[in-house]
Amino acid sequence: MEYATGLLLQKINMASLLDKESWLAYIIVPTIAIGLGLLISWLGFAILRLYHKRQPSVFKEQLLQRLKRPIHFFIPLVFLVPVMAYFDPGILWEKLLEAIVIICLAWILVALLYSSEEVVKQKFALKDHKIASERKILTQLHFLKSIAVAIIITIAIASILWNIPSARQLGNTILTSAGVAGIIIGVAAQKSISNLIVGFQLAFTQALKIDDEVVIEGEFGTVEDITLTYVVIKTWDWRRLVLPLNYFNDKPFVNWTFNSRPLIATVYFHLDYTFPVDELRIKLMELLKGSSLWDKNKAELFLTEIDNRTMEVRADFSVKNATDAWNLRCKVREDLMVFIQNNYPEALPKLRGVDVAKKV
Repeated sequence: MEYATGLLLQKINMASLLDKESWLAYIIVPTIAIGLGLLISWLGFAILRLYHKRQPSVFKEQLLQRLKRPIHFFIPLVFLVPVMAYFDPGILWEKLLEAIVIICLAWILVALLYSSEEVVKQKFALKDHKIASERKILTQLHFLKSIAVAIIITIAIASILWNIPSARQLGNTILTSAGVAGIIIGVAAQKSISNLIVGFQLAFTQALKIDDEVVIEGEFGTVEDITLTYVVIKTWDWRRLVLPLNYFNDKPFVNWTFNSRPLIATVYFHLDYTFPVDELRIKLMELLKGSSLWDKNKAELFLTEIDNRTMEVRADFSVKNATDAWNLRCKVREDLMVFIQNNYPEALPKLRGVDVAKKV
């Protein structure tokens, strides 16, 4: 008898728990659904983490880093939405859950795009100096990713607003005056559309690529980022030069790595006529052979100009990239100047007696 009574009470409690009118059901059942979703997402990532430890890969690492948060939101929602639909909490809760689901889906898609881009970046980052074709791929991928992210966010916002009756009515009102609205939007978005077109030109004509070494507004730097509206140049002293995309369509700029990175670095000296040029040529080759910055392709020294007081000597040597060019120029300039000072101090530029007499 007591056993039967206990079973009856349990059935009554379960029935009251699932009763739509029970306030207890509104708390316990959704909580169970959320907890179950969190448990499943946690187990899924735990399995992925173990799999990553056994067989590491950049893609699995990116999934663990970028998808963890959106999935921890999305999986509980998968369980919560049908539960809330059963209890019929009202239009407000229904629209709120729909909006959160849309946001989570957009978040997951954006995270997947960033993860895919990072996988490609890591693949090319294994090389010290990426060739032009690889930097072209990275630039195009980065630009397309930015466009895809903008499209996903736009669709997500539009979907959320479309589910709101008042916002939908507002959209219908705007559509009825599409002519005026189109003109206003076209004028307002003129620069944005122009930037987008310039961005496509830069990304697909290779005029400017990520990691290109450029000289812009008298500043030497490396292209760090290309967005839908601007380009970020990292200067040699780690400042950031931010320029709108239209700048590169309207003004010329120097791209030292347009097709390839190797460069010819140049150092100039102004010396007296009595200086033996061959000695400087021998010393230059000695310095270059002892430097790891020289790529061993080209090294020459020329007497390029003379005037009424000095002669101009130019040293040319090839290097792998612009950074090496700067460092090796400084090294060659310093060491050759020390060589001249120590061995031929009389060959340094000076005023001759006849010049002084003329001035007097």
